Amino acid sequence: MSEFKDPKNFAIAQFNFCWVIALRVEAIPIIETFKMKILDNQSLFPIYANETTGHALIISGIGSIKSAAAATFLKNYLQIKNYTAWINLGIAGFSRDPIGDIYQAVKVVSKESGAVFFPGLRLSKLLPAETLVTVSKPESKYHEQVLYDMEAAGFCELVPSFSCNELTYVIKIVSDTANSSSTLITKNLVRDLIEKQLPKISAVLGQIEILVQEEKKRLSLPDEVEDFEKKFRFTVT
Repeated sequence: MSEFKDPKNFAIAQFNFCWVIALRVEAIPIIETFKMKILDNQSLFPIYANETTGHALIISGIGSIKSAAAATFLKNYLQIKNYTAWINLGIAGFSRDPIGDIYQAVKVVSKESGAVFFPGLRLSKLLPAETLVTVSKPESKYHEQVLYDMEAAGFCELVPSFSCNELTYVIKIVSDTANSSSTLITKNLVRDLIEKQLPKISAVLGQIEILVQEEKKRLSLPDEVEDFEKKFRFTVT
């Protein structure tokens, strides 16, 4: 078990990135890349973390509600700070080939409620942007020229309140299309698709890290000013 098992350690841990991922097979490449260890096999959702690399990850299971619930659980379990970036990574269906392409979802629509979200700053130099529709059951018709998943809307509805919308990101890798049925998806295929995109994902994290550090600095300013005032005992004259 990890050193984070004792909740008293959580408050001092500094995580710059929190991942919310539906399936373990999608999460494994990220867990291995950032050398995360599972914290507690008995928790409601499996949580992995590595304070040294600054990454924490939770496996939510499939569904918009589960995604939101898992994000909340992770925030509370590890006492995540409000400068942390949140990333929903996973596979998605798409209206066109090829499988394996990676996209930033800059517009997320809940098919069930009609709610619309615009997560994150656009990283157009690194990832192409697309609209994503979150559905309550697997989509196979691909009537619209959009990505399809089952988690992002729940993630986007809640997570910006943990930090800010500019630190909320949805990244999807195409796993099935009209010409490549979702019935052909295997665990090995999912892992392979994500592993092949790790260089791009790492480049994206480099850009997001800059935003995290800027937000961390911005949020620390009030404390620094207060300490300065106490040190010099400013008085009104």
